[in-house]
Amino acid sequence: MNPSIKAGISGFLVAIVINLFSPVYLDFVPSFLAAILVIFVYGLDTFRDGLVAAFMTYIFNEGILGTISLAILYSSNEPYPSINIDIWTMLSPIVSAITAVIAGYIGVWLALKKKPPRELLPLISQQSPPA
Repeated sequence: MNPSIKAGISGFLVAIVINLFSPVYLDFVPSFLAAILVIFVYGLDTFRDGLVAAFMTYIFNEGILGTISLAILYSSNEPYPSINIDIWTMLSPIVSAITAVIAGYIGVWLALKKKPPRELLPLISQQSPPA
């Protein structure tokens, strides 16, 4: 499996854990922190891989948690609370997408800082054994 997909699934699980142990609703912050963490841990070194992992983390976390909360309301026969449409309701998906891109960029930047430069890797592997 592609490392960026593994990182996205791991990021989703980390974001779920952060959401479960948080006493308040943090909106996009758990997804943001989880995406940066897994991109760094998996060492994703291209911006494309970082974006895939970040967007998978965000989409799975928001989709699954939203579905779970609606299923709990449905199973307990509670009416869905009335939604007040305000500016944050309108801008939340846009802010979430922008922060996913930022998380992908920061995660890749941190991952590249921990790795040696790409030019040095072939030189290290081409050393001949002592005779």
